[in-house]
Order: sequence, then C-alpha cells, then structure tokens
Amino acid sequence: MDVEEPVTQVPYPAELLGEMGADEVNRLAREALYVRLYQLGRLSSGEAGRLLGLTRSDFLDLLGAYGVSYFDDATNLAEDWRHAHDAHA
Repeated sequence: MDVEEPVTQVPYPAELLGEMGADEVNRLAREALYVRLYQLGRLSSGEAGRLLGLTRSDFLDLLGAYGVSYFDDATNLAEDWRHAHDAHA
C-alpha cells in the first residue's frame, strides 16, 4: 500500500518573486525546508540531499548558499552517518 506524502502549501504575493515560475518557487521552498531540518538535526546531509535529488556533496555545497555551515560543533558525525546508513538499508 502506497503512503501518500503530505504536501504543504505556502501562499505568497505573485509580485514577490517576479519572473520565477511555480517550479522554481517549489524548488526553493523544498531547499529551504530541508536545509532548515538539517540545521535542526532532523535530517542527515545524505538524507536531505536524497530528498532534493542531490548527492550528499551537492547538498553540502547548497548549505553555503543558505549560510549554513556543515562544520557545527553540535553535529554528531557518527549519528549523521548512522542516519544515512539506515536510509539505505
């Protein structure tokens, strides 16, 4: 049985984003969500990258665009590795 993924809609004024299309707006919203969840420790970098269709390395590069460092003292690399490993198990 397939489980339907929840969808969140975010209203915004059309003029706010200028010439950006709906696909670009959705991509930015997903990026921002997964970067924030990574920052909060809710997703590993590998899992966030996978959800965005990126490699872990590309996701780590994306963090810089959002001003988020992947060198965080609170980051538990062993736990990040375990989450990534569990996602592929």
